[in-house]
Amino acid sequence: MDPVKRIHENHLVRLFIVYLCILSGFTLLISKAFYLEVVKGRKYAELARRQYAREVTLLPARGVIMDRDGRILAQSVLVDSFYADPSRINNKSRTAVVISRVLGVDADTVLKKLSADRQFVWIKRLVNPDKARKLMHYHLKGVYALKEYRRFYPDVKLASAVLGFAGIDSKGLAGIELSLDHYLKGNPLSAVIDVDGHNSPVYTGVMFDDASLSGDSVVSTIDLNIQFVLQEALKKAVEDQKARNGVGIVMNPETGDILAMAVIPDFNPNTYRDYSLSAFKDIAVENTYEPGSIFKPFIVAAALDAGVISPDEKIFCENGHYKVYNITIRDAESAFGMLSIGDILKYSSNIGAAKIGEKLGPTTLYNYLRRFGFGSQTGIDLPGESPGILNPVDRWSGVSIDTIPFGQGVSATPLQLVTAMSAIANGGLLITPRIIKEIRKPDGGIVTSQPVIKRRVISDRTARLVTNMLIGVVNDGGTGTNAHMNGYTVAGKTGTAQIPDPQTGGYYGDRFISSFLGFVPARDPGIVMLIMIIDPQKNPYGGISAAPVFKDIAEKVLPYLGVPSRLNIMAMPAEEPSIEDLEPAQDRATVQTGVIPDFTGKPMRTVLHLAKQAGINDLVIKGSGYAVEQSMKPETLYSQGPVVVVFSTGKLPDSKQQGGSKLSGALMHSSGRKIKHGLKTQGPGPAGTIKG
Repeated sequence: MDPVKRIHENHLVRLFIVYLCILSGFTLLISKAFYLEVVKGRKYAELARRQYAREVTLLPARGVIMDRDGRILAQSVLVDSFYADPSRINNKSRTAVVISRVLGVDADTVLKKLSADRQFVWIKRLVNPDKARKLMHYHLKGVYALKEYRRFYPDVKLASAVLGFAGIDSKGLAGIELSLDHYLKGNPLSAVIDVDGHNSPVYTGVMFDDASLSGDSVVSTIDLNIQFVLQEALKKAVEDQKARNGVGIVMNPETGDILAMAVIPDFNPNTYRDYSLSAFKDIAVENTYEPGSIFKPFIVAAALDAGVISPDEKIFCENGHYKVYNITIRDAESAFGMLSIGDILKYSSNIGAAKIGEKLGPTTLYNYLRRFGFGSQTGIDLPGESPGILNPVDRWSGVSIDTIPFGQGVSATPLQLVTAMSAIANGGLLITPRIIKEIRKPDGGIVTSQPVIKRRVISDRTARLVTNMLIGVVNDGGTGTNAHMNGYTVAGKTGTAQIPDPQTGGYYGDRFISSFLGFVPARDPGIVMLIMIIDPQKNPYGGISAAPVFKDIAEKVLPYLGVPSRLNIMAMPAEEPSIEDLEPAQDRATVQTGVIPDFTGKPMRTVLHLAKQAGINDLVIKGSGYAVEQSMKPETLYSQGPVVVVFSTGKLPDSKQQGGSKLSGALMHSSGRKIKHGLKTQGPGPAGTIKG
């Protein structure tokens, strides 16, 4: 072969091999690129993203808790939470010391976190704004801040037992915060921390903050102004009496709305970590107490309703000593002979109450007490409610029928007592107490809570008779004269209960619970209130330590609620009036069965009375106060079918409105936090002298 031709052919072969190698290389590169970009693209993109970003879950915004008029009681506010990137910190010991000094955390704990082989560690969350500013002033390398939601209670200790608090993880731990946590809690927020090539944060704000993720807002039945008046008066009483605790509840007897509930000592939910667990207990709902003499009205009501006694009957009270089995029942400081039923309440005779219990008998007494709600939860939307203790009859001792009528051998929560007294105040109906008025959704939807009538406990006639007797307790000579008010008729009962001694099974000789339970105005109640002073050291008598507190609060609250004062009240007749004398004129009006009455302009108590006369079984009341509208027109025939709805307003009609809209004696600005005291216009009444 020609040497030249051979050289040429070899050159072409080598060139082809080179081209083939290049083509193979490009093919491999393209294949690798396809593998990296398409097949493994998502994986490597995520790895790359992790090199310049951190995603953390932050605490959600809980819903707002408001009082009945929309004033904020609890809300979530943005504060700083601090985290660190240990890989960016050179002098970890010095950094730990600075953080410890400013934030008040343990230096060794901080140093341990800063020594972790991680790029993100929490240092402290939800830091006080002042401390956060101080720490930021040091510009510590590798220490950064994020915004998170912290629960804030603007009125500090006000209604703390009712509100409870939410913990650092934004979960409700007590009070409404706990019982309605499933409504209040929001959905978690996501925050992305971007870092540059040197791993330094570029942005540390909340990246994903959708309002729809916030929790539902809750409108409570609490009135901030009434709560303030109750809490301050109760606190002063506990201090004056050097008592262990104090409990106060103000309730609307027509709707069951809890207008105020206070427990002393109280606590600051903003700094809940500074308190022991016992401080968070709402003893108005969770604790039970032997009620003492404030239990007697329910015994009298049961006996009158069952027909085993009559209003004008008299009972021999054994001149102060009544031996039953192995015990002697005594009437404190007085020896009574024959007493009327009204006087048994007026003078708080234990012996008279015991004999009424005997007339009722164990089964009937037990059944009536159950109907009043004792021995079972009220159903309020608060956590930890106790049912109290009302043993079945087969567990009663031989003296239970005599001791239970004056409040020994039975226990109840303060809330049960207020609810039971409301049944006397409103004409005989047991209503579920309400602490929640409505729930508001982030999208604008509203879920409204309506009053719930559980059952009729006693007849309207019985309720009026007992009311008249309870008015006598507050009149001259009764144990509750210190609750007497000018311009308003008070119905109530004092109590001085011995505290059981768990060591001996008996009672302490020097420890008592002083209380006053009543409602006002007696004929058309605006409020039912319980004042309970637990273990007072100065004066154990409820008529002296608790009744004046009731009066002081009512004098401020009633004008604020627009309840008219009746300054020209006729003196109560000496003899027991007939039931017709006890009934307001509008309740005595003739109502035709099967025909819808005209409810407009009438109080809810009268509406219930007229509906009963007309044979209306399906009656729904929306609101409280006086009726302003009804779903079926007056004079319409009613055939047990449609539900009759009565709409009402929370205040009196203009023609009945008296008194100011401001809170007499304690004017509170709309913010609920700036308070100034006014002057009271009435001094204390005559001191009570009989134990009750």
